[in-house]
Amino acid sequence: MRYQLTLQFQTPFSVGVGNEALFHTTTQRVIPGATLRGALAALWWRSFDSADDFAALFDDDLLVTQAVPDGARLRTTSTVACKYGAEPRCGEAVYDRALFVASGEAWNTGECPRCGGPLTAKPGWSDLPDPVRRGRVQLEANETAEDGRLYSRDYVAKGMCYIAEIETSADLSWLDDATVRIGQGRSQDRGRAIATVTQLEEKPPTWRDEPVAIHLTSPAIITDKWGAPSLDLDDVERELKRISGDDLTLRHHPEWVRSELVTGWHGRSNLPKVPDWAFASGVSFVVDGLTADGWRRLRRGIGWRRIDGYGQLAITGWEVTNRPPFDVTAEWWEKEGAELRKHKSWGEYKSLLRMACINLSDTSEVSEEKTQRNLKQVLDKAPPQFHDKLREILALEPRQLEQLAGLLRSNKNKRRK
Repeated sequence: MRYQLTLQFQTPFSVGVGNEALFHTTTQRVIPGATLRGALAALWWRSFDSADDFAALFDDDLLVTQAVPDGARLRTTSTVACKYGAEPRCGEAVYDRALFVASGEAWNTGECPRCGGPLTAKPGWSDLPDPVRRGRVQLEANETAEDGRLYSRDYVAKGMCYIAEIETSADLSWLDDATVRIGQGRSQDRGRAIATVTQLEEKPPTWRDEPVAIHLTSPAIITDKWGAPSLDLDDVERELKRISGDDLTLRHHPEWVRSELVTGWHGRSNLPKVPDWAFASGVSFVVDGLTADGWRRLRRGIGWRRIDGYGQLAITGWEVTNRPPFDVTAEWWEKEGAELRKHKSWGEYKSLLRMACINLSDTSEVSEEKTQRNLKQVLDKAPPQFHDKLREILALEPRQLEQLAGLLRSNKNKRRK
């Protein structure tokens, strides 16, 4: 069974990044599954005392994913967006190249259709909480400040809601409405959260026997044939085959690979964990030959330490969901503007339409008043039967309007006699 674990933090928390003791410690803003499993293990021991039951649950059964702030979003490595966001509508220029590869559509866009700026990949989590830095000083025996012993640490503020998932066949009644303590400073009542457990009713996706785009939602520690951590896509393909049981093929796109160093601290032994190189959250893959049963087996993750929530996967999709605007070409205008050009009134508002295209393609000033003013100038001269068509034309993207203005300037688009 799969459950949603909701953590409502009553006090600030800090989960250190890395495995070194430094003068300043930053905090994870996405709580690793290993940290969360450790907190749940400590809670379990406060209610039970059977080592055999503990081993059966935590060693073999209980899978805990990372905990993510409610509302946070993960952008994949294959997704590109406007680099500068110069215009209000630049936020709509977000395209996932993996979906183009999976669907077989060509991808040939390198600039934002709204402002003309470059498109760039911005992978990773967004809308994460901003941490607050707190300082402390180490005291000597007489309770005075010790020279050179000033420390600071980042904390995520209280009131945050984090969401994780748990997969287990065991009863989780001991966890529902329990108080869980996560991260550093537990003796100072930091990292206190109220846990709520809700069973998830997962509906399997309507499967299609076509190439599919998938992505990692947590870091994946993939190993080579000698057991060492690997960032080779051939090893990813081998792992996908092993877990899914399908004779699948991974399409290699090394430009989508991002890596990170997975580290940590084992609280029970007070020792650092061995660091491992891993594929980062958001890395995209396009796979041929994956079946519905194979995907069901992949849902538990790939790579090492899956029980700690590493290697979690999600489906991106089969089809493109957002396409860049088309280019306004002479062929397009020949078809779309045929009725306008044939009418005897075309010469009365052609120049007005061209000027409206030039004005609306200028993104230095974007307003509804500007749009309506330019539209009115054209409609006042055009016959009523063409008003809807002209509204449709002037609703094109700025880049398209600029292209159309160039066509209207050309002698090729004069009204045929």
